Amino acid sequence: MNHVTRKAAEDILGALDDNVFAAIEATGAGLADIAEAKSLADGTSDVAGQGERAISGPTKEVLTILGTRPA
Repeated sequence: MNHVTRKAAEDILGALDDNVFAAIEATGAGLADIAEAKSLADGTSDVAGQGERAISGPTKEVLTILGTRPA
């Protein structure tokens, strides 16, 4: 399990409330997972194109959490 500090997560995602940070931390996601989920949520990463991989594991969990945050 990768330990991610709140500051490191906020450097990627912006301000996080306690519940969102705790949920992300509970996924065991590393910084790379968080950064990938952020790019997917922002629409700057393509996983549906040719030769791309499906999203799974911590990245998918973080993406789901990000999808529940207000815009």
